[in-house]
Amino acid sequence: MDGKKSASVIAFVYGGYLMRYVYLIIVVPFYGRVLGVAEYGRVLAAMSLMNVIWMLASYGFTFVGMREISKAQNNSECNAIYSLHVSARLALCVLGGCIGIIATYCSPTLSERPLIGFLATALGVVSALNLGWLYQGRHHFRTPIMIEVFGFAVSLALVLCLVRGPADSVWVVASLLTAGVLSLAISYGLATYQLGRPHLSFEGITDLVKGSTLLFCYSSGSVVLTASSTYLLTLLSTPAQVGYFGAAERFATIGLSLMGPASQVFIPTISRQLAQGDKAGAQVTTRRGATLLLGYGLLVFCGALTLAPFVLPLILGEAFTPSGHVLQCFAWMFPFAAFNEFAAFYVFVPRKKDRLLAIAGAASGVTNLVAALWLAPRYGAEGMAFARVIGELLLSMMLLTIMVRLELITLVPGAGRAIAMARVAWGARGGAGAGKED
Repeated sequence: MDGKKSASVIAFVYGGYLMRYVYLIIVVPFYGRVLGVAEYGRVLAAMSLMNVIWMLASYGFTFVGMREISKAQNNSECNAIYSLHVSARLALCVLGGCIGIIATYCSPTLSERPLIGFLATALGVVSALNLGWLYQGRHHFRTPIMIEVFGFAVSLALVLCLVRGPADSVWVVASLLTAGVLSLAISYGLATYQLGRPHLSFEGITDLVKGSTLLFCYSSGSVVLTASSTYLLTLLSTPAQVGYFGAAERFATIGLSLMGPASQVFIPTISRQLAQGDKAGAQVTTRRGATLLLGYGLLVFCGALTLAPFVLPLILGEAFTPSGHVLQCFAWMFPFAAFNEFAAFYVFVPRKKDRLLAIAGAASGVTNLVAALWLAPRYGAEGMAFARVIGELLLSMMLLTIMVRLELITLVPGAGRAIAMARVAWGARGGAGAGKED
């Protein structure tokens, strides 16, 4: 994909994501003011549980499927991959559903109204079955965006009609679930029309799970634990702290998810270039993605650090003033998260360095969890936010070390020039030392 075409596709994908944030600009202040701190915190805890079920049932299949479907030569190969992945996700969704029910009763916040936890679990299962990976791998980038925008419109209409006060918090998740089911039906209908119906079978699931385990280990460290932060805080702190943290994390997640559209374009593009032997083109595409991500990470860091104390109370109401300080803690995470997104999905995944990612992600996840267990009971929402920062910082250090050892560091824009300058400086210093000895 040439530069102009890449820019055009990325612009369209970001346009679709802009609709997502128009939606959030409407519903987030609505939730904060209509539901209040406690009930909004309960909704955010349910959404945190939904994200965990989503990640568990997806089990690393997303990037494996995207990588494999981008190499398929015809519809028959695509249908075989489509069928295998749907079968595997359905099998793991059963396990995810059981975990969601147990987690609902384990959380003091969710067990007070278990229906909201059950609906969140169902929403996680529906989200895990989405076919975004299929369309992105086939370079049909516009299709999942249009389906997602349809889902936003349906859920927004339902939320504004059904949610009137704190007692209606369950309708928030019910509305999202309804929109998710309708979007899923459209997505599968279109995929079946293009590729034929999926042939469900247990055959091949075990091999797919084994092949996806390393990427799941990475995601379980860097994504599942971070996605479950709000739920984890319900076990460690007060409902008010859950509300403050959940609101701030919602805005932090918005900032992080803006990295997603570029990944949807760059990952399959780099994978295809490498599969075709175009290493030079893959390096150029990788550097282009790095420039975009790292620049964005620094920009969001500065914005969150300076604007958070003023913007969050303005949007959510004065009751959420402490959330502004929590978001300032999150601000330090953005530069590291941007580097991690680039290193993991633009460098390691297309080059099939899954094992190294798994080790780094697992170590980062354990560190994040230990930091959360120590900081959250003592410092509440701010402690949980700093635990996220610690996890991302450690992951950045490990990925950078691995890139240096594998001689992949030159994929970072400007790194090659910096290394050359360092070598020149070191050589000049060595020469001066030798002259002194002479």
